[in-house]
Amino acid sequence: MTHAPLTLVVTNNVVQLQPCRLYSHSCVIVDLHHICPKSWWITAGVPIATPMIALCPSCHGSAHASIDAILANRDVSLLPARCVKLARQALTIAAANGLTPAPTL
Repeated sequence: MTHAPLTLVVTNNVVQLQPCRLYSHSCVIVDLHHICPKSWWITAGVPIATPMIALCPSCHGSAHASIDAILANRDVSLLPARCVKLARQALTIAAANGLTPAPTL
């Protein structure tokens, strides 16, 4: 799977911070991500129909770790709460669309 290269946002030669939508912190790099993993839609052979969210690399990774931990029935109490909530939202979207969740990392 290929991804578009990440770019810096620069205004008047000043690198701008961008908002990560999960914890509303500012980051140099954020990227749009599917809330319900794209791979689940592709595996099901159905059009991708999930909301997107702008996340920093750390929150994105924690969301994937949360999905995988929930699927493995692991304790997620030490993971960032909003990342776990986003993972549960992904699973809800999957169930509503007949998708089969699978590990993402």
